[in-house]
Amino acid sequence: MKNILIIDDNKDLLDALSAALCCHLKECAIMTALDGAKGVKIIESAPIDLIVTDLAMPVMNGYLFIEYAKKHYPAIPICVMTGSCSPQILERLRSLGVGRWIEKPFQLDDLLHVISKELYLETQSTGCKSIGTLQ
Repeated sequence: MKNILIIDDNKDLLDALSAALCCHLKECAIMTALDGAKGVKIIESAPIDLIVTDLAMPVMNGYLFIEYAKKHYPAIPICVMTGSCSPQILERLRSLGVGRWIEKPFQLDDLLHVISKELYLETQSTGCKSIGTLQ
């Protein structure tokens, strides 16, 4: 089973993404966190195969989370979802070692493509369970 961690401060978005990804990704567990600090708690307590994170969040923003994750868990691939893919943001992400990003708003199929490509998964409509949001 693959573990995917999604971090975003919008609980409605997290819940919707978790439910949708569970319906389409085979043999995945979706874990969610409302900020980077809660994401750190998850990656310290469970094996994670992929992180999808927002950048603009309270408590610990996506950049700080990425720096922490890359330092302590460099093998975990990270995809960023952001409302702005300006050249400055993309350059900063590259300098942090992030190779994949998706601009909000996005279609579910686009995110599924990014995730399935990163984890070499087939998209299907069975087999996933949602873990919920760490609050």
